[in-house]
Amino acid sequence: MPAKVRFHFEPCLRILLATLSAFLLTRWSSIAVLALPWSPEQSVVTGMQLGFVVFAATVIWVFVASSLRNACLGLLPPTLLLIYFSHGAGL
Repeated sequence: MPAKVRFHFEPCLRILLATLSAFLLTRWSSIAVLALPWSPEQSVVTGMQLGFVVFAATVIWVFVASSLRNACLGLLPPTLLLIYFSHGAGL
């Protein structure tokens, strides 16, 4: 692949990865909070606040990682963990 095409291709992939993974991790973290033994109102507020932190941290991680491969591998453990806990919430 020519260097110019590669130069434009990787940032586009990082933007796509950051957008999709941040959305999904935010969704799963907000659902996972519902598994905690709190009142529904407190779970909703905590899930919303946690969503802002997770979204920002995910986007920062994708762009700080040294390569696109490391960004994907770094997102894998929290993704699997949040999927596990969100299914434990019974939703």
